[in-house]
Amino acid sequence: MKWISNIIIFFMMLFFGSANAQQTGAWSSLDSNAIMIGDQIIYEIGIQVPQNTLIAWPFFGDTLTSNIEIINRSNIDTTLSDSDIILHQKFLITSFDSGYFEIPAVDFKFGFEDDSTIYSTSTGILFLQVFVPVVDTSQVFKPLVGPIKEPYTLAEVLPWIIVTSAGIILIVLLIFYLIKRKKKQPIFIRKPKPVLPAHILAIKQLEELRLAKVWQSGMLKKYYTELIDITREYLENRYHIDAPEMTSYEIITELHELKINKEVMSKLEAVLNLSDMVKFAKAIPTALENDLGLTHCVDFVNETKNVEEPILTETDKETNLKQSK
Repeated sequence: MKWISNIIIFFMMLFFGSANAQQTGAWSSLDSNAIMIGDQIIYEIGIQVPQNTLIAWPFFGDTLTSNIEIINRSNIDTTLSDSDIILHQKFLITSFDSGYFEIPAVDFKFGFEDDSTIYSTSTGILFLQVFVPVVDTSQVFKPLVGPIKEPYTLAEVLPWIIVTSAGIILIVLLIFYLIKRKKKQPIFIRKPKPVLPAHILAIKQLEELRLAKVWQSGMLKKYYTELIDITREYLENRYHIDAPEMTSYEIITELHELKINKEVMSKLEAVLNLSDMVKFAKAIPTALENDLGLTHCVDFVNETKNVEEPILTETDKETNLKQSK
């Protein structure tokens, strides 16, 4: 009786397996059955199986056949339908050979969780007709068109602009350097600093000397030296004479020729004489005389100042001094 039981079990497995297999179906399709050589179309394969089915998906390389190439492929898409699942994949294909080509059937292997049997199903066979353009040999052949030049972009031109500009700048700088070198001139000349008008500068320096309280600290010689140096500098800037290198007598003689007010001239002459007495004869003036000396110098500057005097640079100052000599 045991063999009868085995036969019954065998037929039951065969029945259930066949029932599962009958729920499956595979297909394949083309966008078109005919193309011109080099054109591209979509080739699609798919299968519909129960949701608990295990499927071994077929793999393709770079070609479907020796005459049909695969350019691109999509992912395997999944769609649920009631108790079934639909899987499909698309391929972008082309052919560079003319003729009538067969696309063979694709085999799908699959199985079920409650069945150890491996089943298979296949798509149908497809055919693809590849045509070549018809050439009218009666027409005159046209010459081949050469490559069309595209306009340059800014990214392509910018490096050339930078290199060319840098080259021009270097050439200009080299020429500038050679000219300066030939003339024995400095390459870069510092802009001269403007100098205050003579009377403003002198008054400023005299006020600073007053606030410094030099003679009050017992430094009479230093006080008169600075007082007369400020005055000499004023005379140089105001009248363009070489006062710093002249004696007191020479300064007075020069100023008399300029016909300056006699009253302020006498004040200046008194200060110059007192200064010489302090520096060379070690005279000790009174406090009143010390203050009066600075006041006389301030009066002299205010009486002889040139109110329309422009602000000169150091270069202008040197030029004027040379002209006066």
